[in-house]
Amino acid sequence: MDIFYKIDERRLKLTLSAQTKYEINEYLQSLIPAVISSVNQLTLNEIINHKNPLIREMFHNNPKEFITFFVMERVERSFVTLMGNMIENIVEILVQEQGGEILSTRKDRKPYDLKFRLRNGKEYWLEIKSILNQNKSSKNSIHLSREKALKQGKEFRLCIYYPTKIINKEDYILVGEEFWSFVGGDKTTQAEVFSLIRNTAKGFSFMTLVNNRVKILLEEYME
Repeated sequence: MDIFYKIDERRLKLTLSAQTKYEINEYLQSLIPAVISSVNQLTLNEIINHKNPLIREMFHNNPKEFITFFVMERVERSFVTLMGNMIENIVEILVQEQGGEILSTRKDRKPYDLKFRLRNGKEYWLEIKSILNQNKSSKNSIHLSREKALKQGKEFRLCIYYPTKIINKEDYILVGEEFWSFVGGDKTTQAEVFSLIRNTAKGFSFMTLVNNRVKILLEEYME
């Protein structure tokens, strides 16, 4: 079973401008170096003095496994943090290509992920998620966010950026291609953006990064 979204690049009619594709690609290409930098900044002192001493006890007779655990954790956390900002950054680029205006800074727009005004004069407040995994608490939070936006005369959209099947979807929820068409102005936007994303890690190996850092830290540990 192929869990990845399929793109037929032979049939893809490109609509993003060369400048927009360049900006998105430049941002995507900055992700891997940022992860590498974060991993290479991990020190032996940080590992040994980790706040959970039980992990140290668990691997007390195997320092290589002990160090590898923390290096892999740093890789995962760094990448997840960067991925959390990635969609917002890409959406900002797409909205601006449409002639839209990004409103407020990330700090000021909370709990919303993005606020912008399109050329039609309407102001949109977005919450962006990878999947729609709603429990009672998250439903209440989304309801409050929507009500707050509507009371201030703003348009609220709950956006799911990855293709997901949702039954009985409400109009303010945008999923997959519908979301990307909204922020990118064309139904091919999703396919074009995903194509750029898929080229991000070409020629890069996380295992090589982990092994190299583990080797350096282990040599330091054994001195």
